[in-house]
Parts: sequence; structure tokens; C-alpha cells
Amino acid sequence: MKRQLIAGLSVLLLSAVTTTATHAETRIEQELSMIQLVPSQVLNNTLTPSDLANLAYRGYLRDQGISSYSQLIYDYKAGRVHAKDIVQAAIVTNRLPASTLNDRGYLNAVNLQISGIDSH
Repeated sequence: MKRQLIAGLSVLLLSAVTTTATHAETRIEQELSMIQLVPSQVLNNTLTPSDLANLAYRGYLRDQGISSYSQLIYDYKAGRVHAKDIVQAAIVTNRLPASTLNDRGYLNAVNLQISGIDSH
């Protein structure tokens, strides 16, 4: 009886560990696929204002001088970072076509997205 109980608990423990590892691996794969997809969403303007705001927030535009996370929100509120700056950084990194800089609707949507990040 004790052997069956120990064997049963061992199987249960192994299945729990395997399930946890699978979930962690899936999350990592999702993050990696996001990183790989971002550069390919470039010149066909499929990078939505929401995607761009999230990329900026997560630090993908730091090399272009755009701060990330709470510093981005702080700089945005202080007027040191504008939607045009974020769009320009995306253009420099080939994530958006240059014509996006003249798209008022896109710029307004980026503004809305950046200001909306703070409210979450």
C-alpha cells in the first residue's frame, strides 16, 4: 500500500513539473515570436499604434533615445517625448515607412496609446 501511494505521488509530482515546464516554455516561445515578428512588420505599415506604443514601452526603441517603462510615461507627461519621436525612432529602425510621420491619425493614435499605458 505504501509503495502504491509513493508511486502515485511520484507520478503526480512528475506530471506537475512537466506541465509547469511546458507552460514556461510556451511563454518563452511567445516572447521570442513577438521579437522575431516585430522587424518583419515594417514597411507594409502593419505595425499598429498600439504595437508601436508597446514596443516603445518595453524598450525596443532605447537605442534611438526613447526611454522605456515608467521613464517613458514620465518623459511623455513632461513633454520630453512625443508621438513624433516614437514614430521617428520606428522609422529609423525600419519598423515603419517614412510617410507615417505625416499621418496625423497614426500620430494621434500613438498619443492615445502612450497616455493609455499609464492608466493600466
